[in-house]
Amino acid sequence: MTYLTKPRLHHPSLTRNKVGYTRRDYEGRISTLCAGCGHDSISAAIIQACWELDIEPHRVAKLSGIGCSSKTPDYFLGASHGFNTVHGRMPSVLTGANLANRDLLYLGVSG
Repeated sequence: MTYLTKPRLHHPSLTRNKVGYTRRDYEGRISTLCAGCGHDSISAAIIQACWELDIEPHRVAKLSGIGCSSKTPDYFLGASHGFNTVHGRMPSVLTGANLANRDLLYLGVSG
């Protein structure tokens, strides 16, 4: 299976946050969602927020359900953990994962 990937180029003058990452380090694969899809706006906001809050990508677990939301976690925090659940079960799986491992930050995408 082929994936669309962005080239890994880092200009020396790119701004880094307090933990040493550029904003590009928080991105994932190129989106294949419909033009104007709200999930792309959500992904962009998550990327910006995690960069500004100095959250290390490997400390995040992303969970989603099925449908368009199941594709969204692939578009942000490419170096983080991800899990797709069955329809309607993302909140309960996320809660269980959080109880099992408090060292990670959990983010659920649905809709």
